Amino acid sequence: MTQVAAIYFPSWHADPRRDREFGRPWTEWELVKAGVPRFEGHYQPIEPAWGYADETEPANMRRSCDAACEAGINAFLWDWYWYDDAEGDYLNRPLDDTFLGLTEPGIDFALMWANHDWADVFPARTGVVPRVMYPGAVSPDAFRRMIQLVIDRYFTSPYYWRVDGEAWFTIYRMDVLIEGLGGAAATRELLTEFRALARECGAGELHLNALDGWQDLDPHLLVDLGIDSVGHYNWASVLDTARGLEVDYAAWRDEAVSQWRRDHERFVEGTDGELRYIPNVTMGWDSTARVHPGDDLVVSEWPFLPVVTGNTPGAFRQSCEFARAFADSTREPVVIVNAWNEWTEGSYLEPDKRYGLGYVEAARSVFGQ
Repeated sequence: MTQVAAIYFPSWHADPRRDREFGRPWTEWELVKAGVPRFEGHYQPIEPAWGYADETEPANMRRSCDAACEAGINAFLWDWYWYDDAEGDYLNRPLDDTFLGLTEPGIDFALMWANHDWADVFPARTGVVPRVMYPGAVSPDAFRRMIQLVIDRYFTSPYYWRVDGEAWFTIYRMDVLIEGLGGAAATRELLTEFRALARECGAGELHLNALDGWQDLDPHLLVDLGIDSVGHYNWASVLDTARGLEVDYAAWRDEAVSQWRRDHERFVEGTDGELRYIPNVTMGWDSTARVHPGDDLVVSEWPFLPVVTGNTPGAFRQSCEFARAFADSTREPVVIVNAWNEWTEGSYLEPDKRYGLGYVEAARSVFGQ
């Protein structure tokens, strides 16, 4: 049976790194609150129905787990940040202290190591390239420290998500990983080491998934590296900036469905099934809250991207139906949903004041048991 994972973005709590950066406790709720309409009818600021909740409060985390479970979601695919510096961890307190502190959370979790550059878009300024605060690439020694931490801290949890008995681990940027580790040969050796270490420590077999930075790589190279599946974090890669500031959700979905078919043909059929392709269903897109409210938004690169409109709960339900049908027809084991709580990018299932629990109910109508 196809399982469903929803991406969880843990940026709704105070973190020591950000406290130093801003000189005070700061969360991305401040960006959400400051959002402004960029055109007539633009839903900004987005308002969460549950309020600007601190996700480190156990009652708030429990509420999210219960709603996700109700929606038919099997696991949170957790945006997990770890950098090659003295601190390592970033934004991990909601997982380490809160989620893992719950008794019977009712939903599993898996890590998506978000090994991308952390850029200063708090907010971004038009015409200014955001500075890199923490680089995503890590050295081989840092990678070894990271995988030991992951095995010891997370893989031993009874709530760690397994697909066909294998512990799921997502690498967000394959290209950044390969660059930091010193090339494909070194990456293959270290991923093999990761698998062996997991077995030795009693974590069993791994499912290694990549969600970005793999598109320009040869499919057979990915197999050689030891990657089990590929997919997309969201539909942003088919968001046509030439269409201006507004993009229709149905047209965007059509592009994404076409992408599923192309990628499946190249990466699954092209490797005789040695790779799997995981479809993604995206609720929406609106990253304008990441752009300074006093600046004109000139459509270009992230976060200066168009706004998707028409992404009603009914339209999202159709997307879930398409993704489930695709996964069933291609016998893929997982569908990934973007996202549970990407509020600053306008992609969330948690309730807002416009549609309430409409997106949760739409997911439940398709994925719920």
